[in-house]
Amino acid sequence: MAMIAATLYAATNHIDKYLISKGVKNADFRSLLVVSTVIAGAVMSIIYLFVCGFSITFEWKSFLILLANSVIVSVAYVLYFKALAREDTTIVAIMFQLIPVFMLFLSPLFLPNQSISPLQIVGGIVATFAAILVTFEPSKKRFNKGKLTVLGIMTLVSIAYAIWFILQRYVTLDHDFNQTMFWTSVSQFTVGVLIYVFLPSFRKSFHKMLRTNGKKIISLNLANELLSSFGNVLSTAAGMLASVALVSFVSQSFQPFAVMGLGILITIFFPKIEREAITKAEIAKRVVAVIVCIVGLALINFG
Repeated sequence: MAMIAATLYAATNHIDKYLISKGVKNADFRSLLVVSTVIAGAVMSIIYLFVCGFSITFEWKSFLILLANSVIVSVAYVLYFKALAREDTTIVAIMFQLIPVFMLFLSPLFLPNQSISPLQIVGGIVATFAAILVTFEPSKKRFNKGKLTVLGIMTLVSIAYAIWFILQRYVTLDHDFNQTMFWTSVSQFTVGVLIYVFLPSFRKSFHKMLRTNGKKIISLNLANELLSSFGNVLSTAAGMLASVALVSFVSQSFQPFAVMGLGILITIFFPKIEREAITKAEIAKRVVAVIVCIVGLALINFG
C-alpha cells in the first residue's frame, strides 16, 4: 500500500509538471494556485464531509493552526511550481526528499517526546548530500548553477512542507483523521478565497485561464487532488498494519524511483507531454542519488 501511495504521489508530480509547463502560458503559477486552493479545497471539503457522515466537530484553536498551515503550503505551492518550471520532475522529486530531513530537526520544536539520535543526524546529512549530488555535472566537473538555484528553491519548499506535516500531525493527535482533513480542505478553500479577493493579479490570471484552458486545468488539478488524497488514505491504512517508520521509509524512498520511471516512460512514449533528460549518464547519476537518498532516509527512520 505504501508503494502504491508513492506511485500515486509520483503521478501527481508529473501532472504538476504538465500543468506548469504546458497547461498555462509562461509558467503562470497564479491561476494554478487559485485552482489548487479555491476549487480543489471546495471539492475536497464536500468529499470529506460525506466521509465524515456530516458529523463535524472541531475547535477554533486547531482550525486557526490549519489556516496558518494553508498559508504555509500556498507559499510552498508557488515555490514548487517555480522549481518545476525550471527543472525535470525527477530532479525536483529527489530534492523533495529534504522534507524528512527538516522534519527530523523541526519535530522536537512542535511535537512531544521527539528526540534525535546521532545516526539520524548522519542520515539527514546523507539525504542532503543526495539532493546536492543531482546538481553536479560529471562531464563538466562542476555544479550546475541552474540546478543549484532549483535546490535553493526546493530547500525552502521542503522547510515549508516539513512545518506543514508537523502541524498536521500535531492537530491530528487530538482529532479524527477525516475530521482534520475536512477542516484542512476548508482552510485551504478559505485561503484561496482570500487570495482571489485581495490579490488582483491572481484573480485576473485565474479568469484568463478559465477563458483559454479552464476545463482541462481544473480537471487535471482535481484529479491530482484525488490521487493525492487516495495516496494519503493508503498511507494511513498501511500505518495501521505496520510501523509508521517503515511505512514512511517505503513511501519516501520509492517515490523518487517511481517519478523517474514514469518520467522515462512519458519521455519515450508521450514526448509531447513531457521530456526529461534520459541519457545513460544522467539516469546513472539520478539512480546513484536516489540510492544515497534511500540510505539517508533509512538512517532517519530507523536510526
